[in-house]
Amino acid sequence: MKVVLERTSRLKILFIKIIFIIFSLVVIWQQSASWGAGGDLETECQLYKEKAGSNFKKIDINKATEEDLVALPGIGIKTARAIVAYREVIGGYKSLEQLQLVRGVGDKVYDCLNDLVTVVESH
Repeated sequence: MKVVLERTSRLKILFIKIIFIIFSLVVIWQQSASWGAGGDLETECQLYKEKAGSNFKKIDINKATEEDLVALPGIGIKTARAIVAYREVIGGYKSLEQLQLVRGVGDKVYDCLNDLVTVVESH
């Protein structure tokens, strides 16, 4: 009787381990699928421009609010805040290239923003 109980316990533990492994794999698979579903930044930029259509107007990063910036592809709230904070520190952007000095604006984001924003210097 004791041998049967031990065997049953081992089978239950094995069954629980198998279920845990399967569950983990499903979670990982769903997560990886959602990473790909977000699309790449290049596609997001293109869709942004297409959606704006003939009403497309570049945003002046020297006047843009955090809300304006967050609406742009590739820009989250932290990056928007960093763009505005850096603008205040340097007294306004003199060139678009200065965006590359902002934390959160990497090459891909800069390439996208290059077509969506502009710098109008205030004198």
